[in-house]
Amino acid sequence: MNNISWRWVRAFLLVAEHGSFTAASSASGQSKANLSQQVTQLEGALGVQLLHRTTRRLRLTTIGEGYRERSQLAFRQLDSAAEWAVQSTNELKGVIRMNAVGGLIGEELIAPLVFKFQRDHPDVEIELDFSSLRVDLLTSPYDLVIRMGELADSTLVARGLHRVTTRYVASPQFLRQHGRIETPADLKDLPLIYGSVDHWLLVREAEQHLVRAKNGVRIVSGRAMRQAALAGLGVTRLADVYVQADIARGDLVEVLPQWSDTTQLSLVCPPHRYQLLRVRRLMEELKANFAAVYEQALSEGLPWGRRA
Repeated sequence: MNNISWRWVRAFLLVAEHGSFTAASSASGQSKANLSQQVTQLEGALGVQLLHRTTRRLRLTTIGEGYRERSQLAFRQLDSAAEWAVQSTNELKGVIRMNAVGGLIGEELIAPLVFKFQRDHPDVEIELDFSSLRVDLLTSPYDLVIRMGELADSTLVARGLHRVTTRYVASPQFLRQHGRIETPADLKDLPLIYGSVDHWLLVREAEQHLVRAKNGVRIVSGRAMRQAALAGLGVTRLADVYVQADIARGDLVEVLPQWSDTTQLSLVCPPHRYQLLRVRRLMEELKANFAAVYEQALSEGLPWGRRA
């Protein structure tokens, strides 16, 4: 496709992004007629229709959607290649866009390590997002994400950070009132403290039990779920870093330990961004230091979680 101009593709991406030739013209400073001509030339060179045009609206064809996605990736790779070519091998500078799990793990453990990296490298600007979106790294603007769970895309660069164990806990007071919990079936009619998902799937080898929350309290905050469990409001399920110190002190009791499950926490990066020194160095710093920070939080708890 040597007869296709990159200018035509950029014009198409501008129009696709802004939804109309008028909006794309305002954003880019190019005339509507020029943008329209470039998109038409691109369609002619490809021999396909990329846009449905009407007097009221403009939308991408099915082929147009696919072509936009692949073209965006190609331009990101070209931008990364240009950055790689001009950066000094001994100098760290530029922007790193990062998306991480939120809550205690992201805000109390990951963020301080990121802040230290930025202090050590003041020419690096890090944009840290805790939205925990399940993004497609090959098409998203993020350079690096921290994800929980197994990774389906083997084309990405992944580095394991830590194994996180989920524990089921309740207060001693709650257990005295409601009795011992020895099987998943014992949870059926108990008050549960749950988050954004109102059911738990407990797995032990080939055995599975689905428990739905029929009563209790819904709280979309790990910190608040822990506080509710300490107050005796029900059984909750949280990552070990939230509750391990409470279990050690006797403030919470682990129930159904044989049903706890472990999930991989990973650093994930698209290959074309891993080539950038600043991204690779941040991954190396997090990989080198996160496990120690996590283990310290397990044994000591965090300042906000310690009881007087």
